[in-house]
Amino acid sequence: MIDKQKNYVRDLLLVALVTSVLFGAFSVLHALISSNLYFVGPPPPPQGMGGLGGPPMRGRPPMNIFTNVLVTTLMMLVLWGMNILLYSRFRSLQGAEKTKHIVRYVVSYAITFGLVALYIALLAQLVPDPRYGRALFFPLIAAFTNNTVVLIILDLVVLQRNKAQIELENTQLKMNSIQAQHQHLKHQLQPHFLFNSLNTLKTLIKRHPLEAEDYLIRLSEFLRASITADTQDTVPLKEELKLCVDYLEMQQVRFKNAFRYHIHIPDELMETGFVPVFSLQLLAENAIKHNGFTIEEPLQIDIAYTGDGYIMVQNNKKTKSLSEPSSGIGLKNLFARYKVLSDNEVLIADTADTFTVKIPILKK
Repeated sequence: MIDKQKNYVRDLLLVALVTSVLFGAFSVLHALISSNLYFVGPPPPPQGMGGLGGPPMRGRPPMNIFTNVLVTTLMMLVLWGMNILLYSRFRSLQGAEKTKHIVRYVVSYAITFGLVALYIALLAQLVPDPRYGRALFFPLIAAFTNNTVVLIILDLVVLQRNKAQIELENTQLKMNSIQAQHQHLKHQLQPHFLFNSLNTLKTLIKRHPLEAEDYLIRLSEFLRASITADTQDTVPLKEELKLCVDYLEMQQVRFKNAFRYHIHIPDELMETGFVPVFSLQLLAENAIKHNGFTIEEPLQIDIAYTGDGYIMVQNNKKTKSLSEPSSGIGLKNLFARYKVLSDNEVLIADTADTFTVKIPILKK
């Protein structure tokens, strides 16, 4: 988030510099055309009788082109700096975006009015000519007009960058989702997984035909979900939990009393919550893959709602005698997807007895 804000400020400062110089150059176009190089002053005095001009006005020295460009450019830079600072401050505040925009605009114009009032006060001290007061409204009008232009350009730049950032994050999220599904398919359809599943099914057919039928149904549903999963980024919690339960039930048939699991998630959350596809199943699979367990010391997996917007997947730890090599791609991919999907991070707690992963619940 900090890097993104720095990028915003950098881009806005670049736009501020370019537009300020352009405004400075534009401010002297009328002077070049009319050969009148006076800056912020009253109109020239009327011609006297016989075509002679009136007496020159006191306290208004002529200003050259360079001074005109410099003053206008500095004025625009001040307005840009003020509005960029306000945008950075209001962007970090909590609240409705529309309300923050309105308050930011009001504060911007109020500060602009204060700067103009200071300018008028200083000018009155430097040029104490009563006739000059009739032209003092011009700086206020010019400053408000320029400030409006700055606000419009600033919001357009921010809007365009937000759009580009959203498109980039969506592309990254789709790539991460596809990578997760590809890795999931590679893992689930590898020979030893199918061998273990079919071997368990063969044993059940001989000894427990009814259980074998249920196991076959769950295996087919699990494989169908793995193969036909589309490129959607998130799935309803209810669907992800069903996929996870199918997987856990197959493992319970395989490991019998050496494996147990419990699920404690409110029914209302099942209908409204969303999680990344293959997230809960991945965490359950990691627990089974990286722990040893027996009937005397069974593996216990608990999936529960913690009450603070997170779902917890926790298992007891027991080191395997022969551990399988792990690439860590699954958890890394889950972290990457949540980084795009949510401001809340995946939390991990690794103690001597338990391993816990908490994933944020997403809302549509």
